[in-house]
Amino acid sequence: MSRVWTTTRRKISTSPAGGYLSGFRRVPRRVRPTTLGTIHQCFPRGVVPDRYDALTSALHFADNEEEHPAEDRLWKLRPVLDVLESTYRSVPNKSVTVDKSLWAFKGRHHALQYNPSKRARRGLKVYKLCSSDGPEAGYTAAFKIYMGQDRGVFPSSMKAVTDLLEKADLLDKGYQLHTENWYTSPTLFHYLQARKTSAVGTVRLNRRDMPLDLQQDQNDLPSVGPVTTAHTSKVVTLPPNRRGVERSKPEVVVDYNNGMKGVDFSDQLAQSYPSTKKTVKWYKKFFFTYWI
Repeated sequence: MSRVWTTTRRKISTSPAGGYLSGFRRVPRRVRPTTLGTIHQCFPRGVVPDRYDALTSALHFADNEEEHPAEDRLWKLRPVLDVLESTYRSVPNKSVTVDKSLWAFKGRHHALQYNPSKRARRGLKVYKLCSSDGPEAGYTAAFKIYMGQDRGVFPSSMKAVTDLLEKADLLDKGYQLHTENWYTSPTLFHYLQARKTSAVGTVRLNRRDMPLDLQQDQNDLPSVGPVTTAHTSKVVTLPPNRRGVERSKPEVVVDYNNGMKGVDFSDQLAQSYPSTKKTVKWYKKFFFTYWI
């Protein structure tokens, strides 16, 4: 028979802190501490692991009995998303990148993605806009959770980029965006150039609206090439490698390789504090992954 716990506002407030601090001080699963105060001194003495588990299992962010907009598929997380989007700020560095992350999730959800090239393979897809250079490299300025087909005037690949730039308020401010071949298209780059935003990326040469002299035959494998609105044909010399050999590369290739590291670096930093609590509820998965 499960125990019924009485709680207070203070103990509820310390519940998310338990997941956050568990990323700083890992406790083996076979070790069951008598109180969370053994993990960190900020916990009240009365918060025992069973009470902590009971609070996190009953965690909700919206009232299920209230009416919610039918088109809002994220209404269970809307209060959390509003706080996060109002907290994030524009990055001072002018170099940013857009890419997607896959968060491992084994529960049920209509928007689950399967990607064998990712380490998680199966999970929830999140688009992220991150800083690429400077001390703030890896900082997430905006994000978007994929909840199914994104229907709109623009294609889904272009809509993901424009929505993130508008959320972070980076358009018309001289930023430089780096994208991979799934996002890159002539339509997107012309739109960004009109909004005073330069762009660098790789593009599939057989993509729609590409110049005819660059398109490949349908029988050939689709090749990928660089495209930019911020560079010329300048070639730069790289520092000698371990063998002492100097190499030369187009400046656009060097800039693209340096600029695309933002989202990967952000995911790498997040793995340093694995505070995620196992759950089959997708909104709790997001909260423990992104908020904490």
